[in-house]
Amino acid sequence: MWIGRSTAAGCMFAALLAAACSATAPRDPDGTPRPTSAWWYDVKFESTSGHARGIAASDFSPSWNSAVALDDDLLSESVAAPDAAEFLQSPLSFSVEADLDGDGRSEDIFVGVFSTDTGTRGRFVAVTRDGELLQHFEHPGTPGFSALLEQGDELHWYKCMQCGEFETLRWSGGAYVLD
Repeated sequence: MWIGRSTAAGCMFAALLAAACSATAPRDPDGTPRPTSAWWYDVKFESTSGHARGIAASDFSPSWNSAVALDDDLLSESVAAPDAAEFLQSPLSFSVEADLDGDGRSEDIFVGVFSTDTGTRGRFVAVTRDGELLQHFEHPGTPGFSALLEQGDELHWYKCMQCGEFETLRWSGGAYVLD
């Protein structure tokens, strides 16, 4: 009998504790619930154009039917104003000019999303010069957020804003590589 009362009391205490500790979702000033996970994991971009920065989607890959370069305007259309401001105030960017190959001429490196004629979607990073695609790297999967960060002579490709995971884009002496 004593064990039964203890178990019932314990269950009641646990239920009260759970109710007291349960969090409510954060809300915008107008009362709209905000997502509880970081926006850069949730946002998905649609590749609605046959070109990204003037380069035909099929120039990236014959199977690509659409691509779009990420930019500040697209971000502002896709996430809440405070979230877009968070990115704009960070050291990350959607495009970078850098001389990765050391030839004295800058390359334009940018990120975007793509879709293929079979429905595969994903993210990409492209290296261009004077509007010509030199090389690109693609990650099939979620057509979500990605950005670039210059650190010294390295260029990092991030898929999130507040994590330490990235790939480094560099010149190997004969080609651009992604490590």
